[in-house]
Amino acid sequence: MFLKTIDNSISFKNNLLKLSQIDIKDMVDSAIFSRGKSYYKDGLVLDLKQEKENEMRARVKGSYAYSYMVKIYKEGNGLKGYCDCPHDGICKHIIAMLLTIKNAKEFPESIVLTHGDRVITHLESFSKRKLINLVMEFAPENFKKEIILKDTPIEEFNIRINEIASSIKLDMSDEELLYSPEKFQEKISEYMENLKVFVNRNPDEVLEIVIDLADEIDAKQEEGYLWIDHYHSEEYFDFDILSTEIMALIEKIEDKKKQIEIFVKFTESSANSSYMSVNYSDLELEDKTPLLAYFDKNSSLKLYHYLAELLSFEEKEKFLLEYESNYIYSDLLDLYKVYNKKERAIDYLEELLAEKFQLEYVQKLLELTDISTQRLRVFILLTIEDRRSGGFDFIYENIKKVEKKEELEKLWEEKRIYDYYTYLEKEQRVEEMYLLLKKLPNKREAFLKKYKERYKKEAIELFQQEIKKNLKTTGNEYYKKIAEYLSHLKPLIEADEFDTMVHNFKSEYKRRRNFVAILEKKFGYLKINIGSER
Repeated sequence: MFLKTIDNSISFKNNLLKLSQIDIKDMVDSAIFSRGKSYYKDGLVLDLKQEKENEMRARVKGSYAYSYMVKIYKEGNGLKGYCDCPHDGICKHIIAMLLTIKNAKEFPESIVLTHGDRVITHLESFSKRKLINLVMEFAPENFKKEIILKDTPIEEFNIRINEIASSIKLDMSDEELLYSPEKFQEKISEYMENLKVFVNRNPDEVLEIVIDLADEIDAKQEEGYLWIDHYHSEEYFDFDILSTEIMALIEKIEDKKKQIEIFVKFTESSANSSYMSVNYSDLELEDKTPLLAYFDKNSSLKLYHYLAELLSFEEKEKFLLEYESNYIYSDLLDLYKVYNKKERAIDYLEELLAEKFQLEYVQKLLELTDISTQRLRVFILLTIEDRRSGGFDFIYENIKKVEKKEELEKLWEEKRIYDYYTYLEKEQRVEEMYLLLKKLPNKREAFLKKYKERYKKEAIELFQQEIKKNLKTTGNEYYKKIAEYLSHLKPLIEADEFDTMVHNFKSEYKRRRNFVAILEKKFGYLKINIGSER
């Protein structure tokens, strides 16, 4: 993901050290920056190292027990970031790492990478027994469990996996646990870690347990569990973590054909979830071709986009045309553009417009071809009539291109008077705007402020009324409004009359010290004895 353009005249390291907090904040929206900053402050960025000349890595601890690998690197003149969490875009983990770098000001190089050859040479000198002892001491517990279960009789194997499924079912009915999202997340992470042991022996059974679990969590979330709003923060179940853990399970499947089959099933299942988000790109495949076996007219748009490079024009067109136009018309128009099928694009838009008028279709059509002024007139009329579509810019830009525009203007005034008033304002048709004020009283004040010289009598009357109304109430907000109306009134009446009016206000309301101060600041100082606030 692109983060920022950097200066190629200085080193990668110095570019990172030069980053300000504002630079980092500008990369994301405020919510992600705030969460990333919290991760940095909580010290969740671990093992920060410069791996290569133009690359840094770190491990960022997630909300619970899970950790993500984050990488910041240089590519061309761009600073880029990568995180293996499920978030699509610059995530809180990348932000936390950048803030850590900014505040650390220094970071070590990876000793393992710098001297990796020496480590390998040293290990090659070990005896078989010594290497076995080393593995037994440092290998993950699940690695040992997998070996033990590898040749376990299927009956015993099924007992073990059923025990996990039963435990999950029990925890899903534990209200105390469901009202503690953090503890619940830790429990689920533990189950996911245990299921890794079984995934290669019986991937279908594991997937069934996982999908049932995800569906159940989804339902519990809908029921109001797994989320707590504290006074200063909120605690919730993080579906991104669950998605990442399920992907880690699937990636452990050694049989690539089975791995793809399981992944497709999981992706199809997650498409029905309100919270789970999984993409085909989450599974790293050197060859996407095996996925073609799962592609048909009922496939998701996600799978279509993932496999698009492997499909012919005809296959892409046929697939997209099966979908509802609201979802895919932009995709189809892009396809026609890439393959230089302009006439097909025009025909397609004409078909859409024949079925249903939508301003978006009209605008796309106008980008591709010229139409008659008579047809343009019809489109303007339909846009005016269509309550669902704003369309002001389209009408404004095109109404002058057609004959008898007065008829369309009359309809516009009748159907959308506020839009029509804005149109008159843009065209500086002041007299017509004035005539509409009876129907649009809320526009009257702004109009008379702008055109006070032209409609002097009405403006004086309005400003005097507003001054009188605001004098009935005390407070700086009202005093400032009075001063503003006086400013508008000043050029409309005789100077002596205006000075007398201001002088009288200062005398009559001298106990309103803030009011007098505002008047003196705006219109000049007069010596008046001021007592306490009236």
